[in-house]
Amino acid sequence: MRIAFILSIFLFFGCKSNSQETSDVATSTGTGVTQGPINENEITWEADFNAALAKAKANNQLLFVECYSPTCPVCQTLEPFFKESEVAKKYNRNFVNFKLDVGKQEVVKHLNDRNIWLPSFPMFLFFDGDGNLVHQSDVTPDVASLTGVADKALDPSKRANSYAKRFKDGDRSMDLLASYAAFSRVIRDTAGAVEAGEELFKVYPKDELGSETSWKLTKKCIVDVNNGFAKYWFNNYAKAKEIETKDGHAGNENNIFGGIIQNSLLGNRGKDYNTSQLNDIRKYMGLVGAGQYADTYMWELETKANIREGNTAKALAIGNSIIGKYQGNGSAAVYITRVFIDNFPNNNFVGDARKWLASALPSIQQENQKAEYYYESSRLYQKSGDLVNAKKDAKTAMDLATKSGVSDPKFAALVSSLK
Repeated sequence: MRIAFILSIFLFFGCKSNSQETSDVATSTGTGVTQGPINENEITWEADFNAALAKAKANNQLLFVECYSPTCPVCQTLEPFFKESEVAKKYNRNFVNFKLDVGKQEVVKHLNDRNIWLPSFPMFLFFDGDGNLVHQSDVTPDVASLTGVADKALDPSKRANSYAKRFKDGDRSMDLLASYAAFSRVIRDTAGAVEAGEELFKVYPKDELGSETSWKLTKKCIVDVNNGFAKYWFNNYAKAKEIETKDGHAGNENNIFGGIIQNSLLGNRGKDYNTSQLNDIRKYMGLVGAGQYADTYMWELETKANIREGNTAKALAIGNSIIGKYQGNGSAAVYITRVFIDNFPNNNFVGDARKWLASALPSIQQENQKAEYYYESSRLYQKSGDLVNAKKDAKTAMDLATKSGVSDPKFAALVSSLK
């Protein structure tokens, strides 16, 4: 089984998210555009992202963007290699080049606008002339790595935007799976990252799960607590901590684990977790020092999971518990009530929910929030068969919504349903 890619790229983990001599020979870009003399002593960097992108489009070239931080030690190890002749010739002949300082929001905006996320840096990004990301890669500080990344970006059959098709066509090589999972994270394709991560675990040698390679893959590729890599490392937390400490990143294991937990809970997958899976996540949150946030993030998922599994008494107990934690927060009480109205299979919760709402109103000041209060109060009366009060509160809700400029049609729909 080939793990050369993993060993060379993933074991080198980055930081955690003009006077120039020229050659005398003009060269062709290979696209019909002839450039002037090429600087063979160092990469030539453009000063402005938009201008660089426009130049790339005009030249029918790719835009290369090095995402870096001036305070990142790993980023600094790359700098001497940008002045290597082989690297300079490769990048200056084939790309328009731009350095993106991740600490400057005015340039990070260009990534945010394209829904690109950097899990670490330095990171090499390559865009076509229309600003579409076509390739992404980590690099190691050596000439072969930098030129190899460039060659891959120039090959449409190997660059990152080919990964999804290659995966669909059945490629299950470790190189492809690791690259596809990592790229999916960068472009915020959670479904792709989860699927590639699952396939990666299938082909990874299980007798090497405790290795540094396994941990680096987990850091770079895994976004789901149910993935085999994630389960292994959550259950071997001390080993991950030891690796991070040895690498000079003490405490970073909690950032990695926390990101996996957050991606799992806040994504679409969380809504389908059963109570056993959610119990595991609670345990994991405690493990990484985030146990105090478990109720806030998990009460709704746990409520719905218990309802799906027929544990309505447990679900109601969760509701009463979380109401106590949000005492004095009327809007939170309204939202909690809404969750129970929408999901509880019978009316056994109505008495408790009426108490929740009664305690909520005094702390609600804004009229649009009061509209939401009376809307849920009306629905709760409707649940219990008290149509007189249901109609009264529905009208109050619609009047408040109109007065506060809320145009949601649900208010009128509720009034109509009670006629």
